[in-house]
Amino acid sequence: MKKFIIYVVFVFVVAFSGYFIYGYMQSAKYDGTAIPYIEKVLPELSSWDVDRVSQCMAPEVLATISPENLVELLKSLSQIGTFQSISEATFKNKAVGANVKYADAPVITYDIETQYSSGPVTVTLSLLDRDGKYQVYYFNFQSQALAAQ
Repeated sequence: MKKFIIYVVFVFVVAFSGYFIYGYMQSAKYDGTAIPYIEKVLPELSSWDVDRVSQCMAPEVLATISPENLVELLKSLSQIGTFQSISEATFKNKAVGANVKYADAPVITYDIETQYSSGPVTVTLSLLDRDGKYQVYYFNFQSQALAAQ
């Protein structure tokens, strides 16, 4: 019985370690190219200008949202104010295959701690990876300024 418990603990530790090592390897693969892209694209998204935002978005995603809805979304998001800085970008995950709804390329997701004129904002940004060239697949802004609506 004691050997069985040791075996179970060993398997659990190896599996747990493998999960984190895999996550680290994925992060290391993308951080060198994705973070500079995030630093470039986040001010564009934060311009709240439909044309500038549309240029950053993947065409597959743009096809699913009407121009009127995009205008309304950006108008609502503009309440968080002017983009000021990025504090930290953290790799979250990579999705491929059936987990990607509108495209066949991998989608990588980052959580980004930012500062806007209204205060701190957490941005979740998913990027469609087309052989190292990225397009915005999804974005979400979490802010107290938006919660007040």
